[in-house]
Amino acid sequence: MKPNNLCLPAACCLFLCATMFSCQTESARLRKIKVDVQVQRFEQDLFLLNKENFAEQLLLLENKYGAFFTLFCSQIIDIGTPDSADFEAQLLAFLQDTVVQQGYAAAQRIFADTKSLNRTFTNAFKRYKLHFATDSIPQVYTFVAGFNHSVVLADGVVAIGLDKYLGTDFAPYSQMGFYRYLLRNMYPAKMPGDAIHYIAEQTFASPTNSLLQRMIWEGKLLYFTQQLLPDAPDTCLFGFSAQQIKSCLDNEAFMWNVLVRDKLLFSQNRRLIREMTEDAPFTSRFSQQAPGKAANWIGYRIVAQYMRRHRDLTLPQLMTHHNAQEILDGSGYNPR
Repeated sequence: MKPNNLCLPAACCLFLCATMFSCQTESARLRKIKVDVQVQRFEQDLFLLNKENFAEQLLLLENKYGAFFTLFCSQIIDIGTPDSADFEAQLLAFLQDTVVQQGYAAAQRIFADTKSLNRTFTNAFKRYKLHFATDSIPQVYTFVAGFNHSVVLADGVVAIGLDKYLGTDFAPYSQMGFYRYLLRNMYPAKMPGDAIHYIAEQTFASPTNSLLQRMIWEGKLLYFTQQLLPDAPDTCLFGFSAQQIKSCLDNEAFMWNVLVRDKLLFSQNRRLIREMTEDAPFTSRFSQQAPGKAANWIGYRIVAQYMRRHRDLTLPQLMTHHNAQEILDGSGYNPR
């Protein structure tokens, strides 16, 4: 028995050494990547506008923010472009709106500075450049828009609606009719993951005709987010509570059996796919204790296991690998 007892620690040491070497190599590579994200607080400059010399102030703001100013006005708050009729009056009305001002005041209190955001997005986009070296890094803006947008993506821009991340106990959310299962993810720490996830969602299109294809695609988006934000807790990554994550782990084999037994994986029923993969208070096909998007969590588990089995596969190769069946087969996923 002694040789076996001696071999196990030796193997563990070799594994740990290899892991530490890999981490050190990655850290060294990350240090060489020149990325410095400075989040631009558009909403602060916008809400400094007042009636006195409004046109002159507006021109300065437009010159400073360029295309994003037009994007914000025409698409995010939908009041048209600066040359639209009654544009100034509509922008003033927006700035003076009681609900909008309430959201702005809370956002300035909760997000008093951007040091943490700058650091988080700098590290995330360094990791992005590590995998996608030739891609450019977007400018990050924040805004307040009356609780109507979380993340907006445009050419060279990712913009985040701070008033959608004011905390689950922010009273106006309930007054405005946000469902409880949506409220659980409207808190500050959820913001970076949502932004990175949305970037992946808009960048890496994939066929999602069947439930399996949709699950694998959603799993890849979650895996991508986790790779760029490796220190984010699972509650932020999946949007589940700690108890919901435990429930998924405890019932993983049961949920997988439901998908296989009921022949759901290859279903192209759009209603079924929505029920299994989009926001909901629970996933009824599994149980009322299974969180909404539990199928996406399974998709992540498949993708993560696939990547563990194919360590030579790069993140770009994963994100452009559109054969869901091949990923499932290659993962060896079969929880028991």
